[in-house]
Amino acid sequence: MEKTEKIRKIRQTALLVCIAAGAIFLVQPTLPKYIPIVFFSLALVLVIWNSIGTFFYGKAAKILQNKSNASYEKAMPYFEKAIKWGVNENCQIVVGTLMLQHGDMEKGREILEFLSEGKNLKTKDSSKVSLSMYWWMKGDLDKAISIAKKALENGCKDKNLYVNLCTYLLEKGDYKEYRKYIKECNDNSLSSPAILDLETAYYIIQRDWKRALTILNSLFEKTTPAYKDPYLHKAMIYLHYGEWEEAVKALSEIKNVCTESNTSIYTLDEINTLISLIKDEDTRWGMLEVVDITPEVLIKGEMPKVKRGLKKPETPEMPKSSEEVFDPTSTSITNDEREEDDDRDMDTSLTDEDEEWIRKHSD
Repeated sequence: MEKTEKIRKIRQTALLVCIAAGAIFLVQPTLPKYIPIVFFSLALVLVIWNSIGTFFYGKAAKILQNKSNASYEKAMPYFEKAIKWGVNENCQIVVGTLMLQHGDMEKGREILEFLSEGKNLKTKDSSKVSLSMYWWMKGDLDKAISIAKKALENGCKDKNLYVNLCTYLLEKGDYKEYRKYIKECNDNSLSSPAILDLETAYYIIQRDWKRALTILNSLFEKTTPAYKDPYLHKAMIYLHYGEWEEAVKALSEIKNVCTESNTSIYTLDEINTLISLIKDEDTRWGMLEVVDITPEVLIKGEMPKVKRGLKKPETPEMPKSSEEVFDPTSTSITNDEREEDDDRDMDTSLTDEDEEWIRKHSD
């Protein structure tokens, strides 16, 4: 990677030298006319040479306009050629990130690590956003959190950075830190559908099912997610309310709208296993028990240990969709709630504020 980048910079420098030399010699009447022509010809060759990587990058990007599993497989070889011939650092970050998600993880890590140690402060920190994902995927949450926080400390304000950091903190169970960065994200007007989904997961863990449902409904009103987590969370909420057929439907949507990724919460085969566990009368209510007692298991992407032969429990009635528009800055991130976290990480008991919230969102 270092060698490729050096060659790219040498080509760029040579291009500037040829253009400058050609311009200087062009205005010298005593010199032969062929001299500037030679330099301009060399500059043209260098322009074409420097454009090869960009050509391959553009070809790959065009293929990805159709975001399907097949398109990612077809595009990755062109992205690799783009890196080989040389593209700018922003393009390198995109390629490294896509390699983490859909291609060779180690090649992606190599690209992002190289950029994270470079002199360009902007791309140095931007590369850390994706590099942290590599260590999360490897199961090293502490290192992933450390890299993401370092980028924040250096002034990087990026939606994906907040999404990544909050994902790691939620998985680690550090709810106090999670809520701190969710508030910071919303204070900087960086909320996104991915943040809404993280909030849904947080409230599922808190067993605040009505609030989780309100947030998730808001997410699906804004967009049709192309990744699996929101559909899993929707299925969990439906199952909590005993609506197992709707839970199966939510998981089945994944096959139609989501692409496979190295970062996926579950593989398609695992999603099919979850669907089978819900469809089977012998394991259906065991799945509900997992959802109600240990929702963290599913949210982390672990395969649940399901009891067999449980009878259908009494389940609460599915609330009707609230007409109130969801405001992300009003959830889990108020100053009062942050002060509560000084004494607790997670409390499932209802406070006066919780009861007031339920009254506002109930029929």
